[in-house]
Amino acid sequence: MSSIRPIIHGVECSYCRQLKPKESIKMCGGCKVMGYCSKECQKADWKEHKPICRQTSGGNPAPSRIPSIKVAEKILADDDVMCRIDGILIKALDLEHHPERADTHAVMLSCRVESTDTKMATERLMHLMSGREPPPLPEKIPKLFQIGKVGLLPNDGVPETLNLTGQRVKDLLRADGHLKPGSGQMVVRAMWVSEECEWAACYFARLITPEMIQEASTWKKPVKDGEPPSDEPTTTADLIKLFDVGALMVPEMKKKLTIMVSTKN
Repeated sequence: MSSIRPIIHGVECSYCRQLKPKESIKMCGGCKVMGYCSKECQKADWKEHKPICRQTSGGNPAPSRIPSIKVAEKILADDDVMCRIDGILIKALDLEHHPERADTHAVMLSCRVESTDTKMATERLMHLMSGREPPPLPEKIPKLFQIGKVGLLPNDGVPETLNLTGQRVKDLLRADGHLKPGSGQMVVRAMWVSEECEWAACYFARLITPEMIQEASTWKKPVKDGEPPSDEPTTTADLIKLFDVGALMVPEMKKKLTIMVSTKN
């Protein structure tokens, strides 16, 4: 599944909540967590932010950005990976039978990163079971991006920043000659939400074409080796499983979805 589409994403100012280019957001020098688009916004938010900032920067290291969201932001620019996400969006909204849901709902996808080093985990477990001190952990270990659950958000529950992201994509597409009346093309709003931290999110929007919906409608439920082909349509859960298995088993995909994470977190 493929199509030409712009990649639009940004970072939300912690005060005015406007979606801004990532390079225009400056992080608070105290906590390194909250980001602002201007000195005016940072100053206006100081009364609310001050106790949190002092607590965070009071001798404890500031928390870094959530690893799963780091990966989610990175893959937005990778159409090979995002084409797999397109299929999940199409199935989650059931666009084959309900194309109007692109306008009435957004898609929320939960994500996480997991360690895949079973050898290290087994070695540490064996030491613990025998009463021995396990070997020290390395400073960083590789973890793999995985999708958890997918749900729909009705318009009255969609964050305003996500609506702005969707509108920006529509404006750019129309300027490039897409989304013409009667074309059947649509923009789907979606957001990644980290299972590691409920407030960490990444907003994006994707162009979905009739051809993509038609292709997805032909997909059948995967079967085990040796079993006859299934006549049942593929479900959202099937596509999530295929994504997560592909992340583990396909070398190129695994490379794109792996992130080094500090063991001190």
